[in-house]
Amino acid sequence: MAVTVPETISPASRKGLFINRWNGWPNLVRLITGTGNEPGARDLRIGMIDASIVALALVFPWSTTATAALGFLICLAIASTYSAQEMIAQLKRPALALPAMLLALAAVGAAWAHGIPWADRLHAFGKVSKFICLLPLFLHYQHTHRVKLVFTAYVVSNLLLLALSFLVFLSPDIYSVVGAKAPGVPLKNYIDQTQAFAFIAVVFVALAVEAVRQRQRGQAILFAALSVVFFANLAFVNIARTAFIYLPAMLALVIIRYARGWYSLAIITAIAMLAAGAWAMSPNLQVKIARLLGEVDAFQTNTMFVNGTETGGAERLEFWRKSIGFIRSAPILGHGTGSTKELFESEAAGQTGIMAKVVDNPHNQTLAVAIQWGIVGCLVLYAMWGAHLLLFRGAFSRQQCGVLAWIGLVAVAQNIVSSLLNSHLFDFYQGWLYLFAVAIVGGQLQRLQAPPRVDADRIAHEPSRRGNPRPAGSRPC
Repeated sequence: MAVTVPETISPASRKGLFINRWNGWPNLVRLITGTGNEPGARDLRIGMIDASIVALALVFPWSTTATAALGFLICLAIASTYSAQEMIAQLKRPALALPAMLLALAAVGAAWAHGIPWADRLHAFGKVSKFICLLPLFLHYQHTHRVKLVFTAYVVSNLLLLALSFLVFLSPDIYSVVGAKAPGVPLKNYIDQTQAFAFIAVVFVALAVEAVRQRQRGQAILFAALSVVFFANLAFVNIARTAFIYLPAMLALVIIRYARGWYSLAIITAIAMLAAGAWAMSPNLQVKIARLLGEVDAFQTNTMFVNGTETGGAERLEFWRKSIGFIRSAPILGHGTGSTKELFESEAAGQTGIMAKVVDNPHNQTLAVAIQWGIVGCLVLYAMWGAHLLLFRGAFSRQQCGVLAWIGLVAVAQNIVSSLLNSHLFDFYQGWLYLFAVAIVGGQLQRLQAPPRVDADRIAHEPSRRGNPRPAGSRPC
């Protein structure tokens, strides 16, 4: 029995089809919105979705509003391009089913958030709602190959932000014009900027090594130079202290993939020497590290400022202390979606210093989930992280898609480690970065690893056009 699949046409055929079908705007609209069975309509819509995702990669580092709006519009376009059966079939994958479970838990959790204003419940659910886009994007990237274009757009956008960061850092006039909130941080905040720059810098380290292996000297020099520039910004301009935890973990993944035996020791020694040299020459790093010691004392003395600077480390310790008490009072299902702020308000009544601070984010992903949805929520969270790590289990193979899987693994590892000190799945930038990495890289890996879908009758009747197809079940990666 023949297996029938939607025919994928070549770019030249698509161009001819477009020219032949073009007869004014009404026909073009009908072609774009045509049914999935209409030749060329689905391919054209896939191309338009790809272009929209490239645009999303360009605006992502600059605008939260544009990112959210464009992201959900893209998901609607994907939903109208692929069938409901294709969407539902994806839920058989734990990597997609578990985020859906977390999203459902956040929705249902609003039911037992007694006494919590609906505005707080909806605000908390909004932090999780981005996961609605995971399944559509994952499905889409099983049908397109334009991953490099998206990554290139994201890197180019961050290079522009990097240049502006240096300008803001070096010029007081530009600093005041753009309204920067911190030295070298023209947009958003230094935590978001650090997350992006660190991710790109580490990925370029791997790409440089790959280029060396393939004896592509020019590319190796380019990738290494770009990595150095991003690392220089982190070292000498501004860096979030959370990076002191996740950067070593990310660099360890570089070593595990590319170094063996004595090479590992040599690379570790080189990284340690470079880090020590950067710390010795960088007032930025020295100040960031020195503040840690003072903030431990600030927690013990309930002090909000040390030398005129907020004691972020001390605040975290206080948030964690209170959060543990909240979890003990509702360990199984938690207090419900959006309950965090109300709980901190009740504890802050009549207090002073850091004990009086009210937040809706305990700055730890596990605590943020456990407060609202208890142990049940934590089990779903850890299972989801585990499923996403397994999704990129080919990261250390020598196969063609090993580098792609490794990039996905680095993104997941960065989020998991940084979530020890932040609720980065629920934060806007870090949450979307994680979602894009898992969906785009994960979907593309499924496309590369899947057996070729062929029409047996077409191959039998058109051997000269098809040639020798790859045997069913074989995998390029």
